[in-house]
Amino acid sequence: MLLLSWSYWFSLQARELMPAAKLAMIAAFAALFVLGVIASILAKKKSGSMLWAEGGKRFASFGIKMGLLGLLLVFFTHELVYFFGARFWYLVWLVIALWWLVAIVRYLIAVVPKQSAAFAEKARIEKWLPKGK
Repeated sequence: MLLLSWSYWFSLQARELMPAAKLAMIAAFAALFVLGVIASILAKKKSGSMLWAEGGKRFASFGIKMGLLGLLLVFFTHELVYFFGARFWYLVWLVIALWWLVAIVRYLIAVVPKQSAAFAEKARIEKWLPKGK
């Protein structure tokens, strides 16, 4: 029930994390950062759809920035920094991460298929138009 208490999440005092929780959070944030770097490398390759590469760039930006921010939050908590080591920052991080992921998924599900269809239709029409020299 401690996790559901108001004082647990919104106290300005930084409290030390349990060692297992700290290691799990470090591993998760570091993995997110590494996934962002890998997505950045893969998005720069020229083999693939331009639209999916844009989605990869968006995820790379998300992974790198949110991974580093999460590692910074764990560092502040580890060092017991007043205010910046408070636990409500993890809730703020979670809200921002979910909002950003929803925006990325919305782009990949809604925008990419529409733009792909528009590009295919334009290519189909331009196939029959005369080319200038």
